Parts: sequence; C-alpha cells; structure tokens
Amino acid sequence: MHKDTSISIRMESKLKEDAENVLDQFGLNMTTVVNMLFRQIVREQAIPLSLSLNPTINPIDELAYAKAARSTGYSGRTADGVIKDMERIVAESEVV
Repeated sequence: MHKDTSISIRMESKLKEDAENVLDQFGLNMTTVVNMLFRQIVREQAIPLSLSLNPTINPIDELAYAKAARSTGYSGRTADGVIKDMERIVAESEVV
C-alpha cells in the first residue's frame, strides 16, 4: 500500500529519546510502531495493550484480564498469527 500522508507530533525530547531506546531493544523504530498501533486500532476497534520490557508486570493480573476478555466473547489469537501480523506490518513500514 502506498503511504501518502505523514503525521507530526510534539513531545519532550527526553520522552522521545527514552521511547526510542526501548523500541531499539525490540528492533523497532517510531514509524513502524505508529503504523502497528494504528493498524491494530482499526482491526480491533480498541486501543491495544503494549509490549513491555517491565519485569514487574504481574502474570496473575494478566491472566485475570485474559479471563475477563474471554468471558465477554474474545477468543484470542494464536502466537503464530500475532508473529505473522507483526512481520507483515514491519515489512510494510518505512524505515526512518
């Protein structure tokens, strides 16, 4: 798909630098992540959860969230499906 528009945002330079440092650990750049975010927002019709390098996330809380989501009809996705989507989105994104 041809990319025919751009967006511009303002943020504190320290925030941008800190975010880029985290994204580098995932092997991603700002453009790729923004494209991934917008595609998932459109597909899921919701603000998605984020990837995290934070080891303090409580797995019990994540399981409770997943259980609540399933009780409202969400059936989840396979890991293979998520990885394929991420690879496709990264391939479609421009390198900054």
